[in-house]
Amino acid sequence: MIYLDQGATSFPKLPAVKQAVMDALDNNMNAQRSTGAFKTDRLLYSTRKLVAQYFNLPSFDHVIFNSGNTESLNTCLKGILSKDDHVITTYAEHNSVLRPLRQIGVDLTVTAPYKEDILKEIREDTKMIVMTHSSNVTGELYDIDTIGQIAYENHILFVVDSAQSAGHISIDMQKSHIDLLTFSGHKALLGMSGVGGICVNTDILIHPLKTGGTGIDSFNKKQPDSYPEHLEAGTLNIPGIASLNAGMTYLLEHQKEIEEKEKQLFDALYEGMKRINGITFYCDYDACLHTPIIAFNLEDYDSSKISDVLSYKYDIITRCGAHCAPLMHTHLNTVERGIVRFSLSFMNSMEEVNIVIDVLKEMTEE
Repeated sequence: MIYLDQGATSFPKLPAVKQAVMDALDNNMNAQRSTGAFKTDRLLYSTRKLVAQYFNLPSFDHVIFNSGNTESLNTCLKGILSKDDHVITTYAEHNSVLRPLRQIGVDLTVTAPYKEDILKEIREDTKMIVMTHSSNVTGELYDIDTIGQIAYENHILFVVDSAQSAGHISIDMQKSHIDLLTFSGHKALLGMSGVGGICVNTDILIHPLKTGGTGIDSFNKKQPDSYPEHLEAGTLNIPGIASLNAGMTYLLEHQKEIEEKEKQLFDALYEGMKRINGITFYCDYDACLHTPIIAFNLEDYDSSKISDVLSYKYDIITRCGAHCAPLMHTHLNTVERGIVRFSLSFMNSMEEVNIVIDVLKEMTEE
C-alpha cells in the first residue's frame, strides 16, 4: 500500500509513538485524581511544555488538551463570540470553522485568505479574524505573519487553525500575533486520533464548552478560572497525550530534516505530474508556499472515480470529494466533481513517488 492521505491522519505511526501509547496504558493513571497519578502528571506537564515550546507560547499552562481540532475551534468560537459579533473568515475554511460561526449567528464576512482582502473587510466593530494557516484542499499556506500584524494593530482577536500546517512548518505565535491557535494531534504532529488542543495567548474570557470535574477546586460551583482546568473538564485522553508527547519530541529534534524531505518528495511528484497530459491542478504550486499537498483532477473524470481506481487497482490511498471545505470548492468550481488530494509526509519515499507517477501515466493511456 502507498498511503497518500497524510492530510487526514499520519500513517504509519512512528515506533516511538506506538510505544508511548503502550507505556501510557501500562503505567499511567488518572491525572490529579489518584494516589498513583504521579507519572500521568509528569506526562501532562512535559507535553504542555513541548507544545508551548513548539509554538512559542510563553505560558505552558495555557496549553489546553481535548479531543481534537474540531472541539478546539468550537471552544474558541462559542466561548468568545455572541450573536451579531462581526467576524472575518475565508473561503478556505473547514466546516469546523464555518458551521460553529453560523450556529452562533455572528455577522459573518467571508473573503479571500489574503492580507489585502482581509484588510478591506475590517470594521470598527470587528471582533475576530479566524482562518486556517493552510488549505486542507490545496495545501496553500497563507500569510499569517502579516494578517496577524493587521489584527494586532486593529485590536482584533486572531484565531488560527493549524490542523494542516503544524508539523510541516514551524509556527511562532508571538511573531504572528496569534491569540488562539488550535491544533490536531493526529496529523503532522504525529500522534494518535482523539487528541488535540488550544494554545491560549490572550487574557480574554473563554466560556468553557464543557464543565465538570477537574480534580482540583471541587467545592467551587463553577469551572475553575485558572488554566488549563478552565477548559479541561473530564478525564483527559492520557494515551493520546502520550502519543502527542512522543510525536512532538521527534518533531523538535527533526523539524528541519522533515521539511527538507517533504519538499524533495513534493517537488519530485509535482514535476512528474506536470509532464502528464490531462491533469488539472487547483493551485499554482510554483508561485506559492504550500504544505506537501497536491490537489488535482484527471481528464473529465469525477474525483471519486479517480480515487477508487487508485485504491482498488493500485492500492494507493488518497482523499477525494469536498474535503469538508465547501466554500473552497465553490471558489474552485469543483462542487460537482470534487478534487483528488495527494498529501505526503516525510514517511513517504521517493520509490513510492515514482510508482505513483507511473500509475498516473498508465491511467491516462488506458
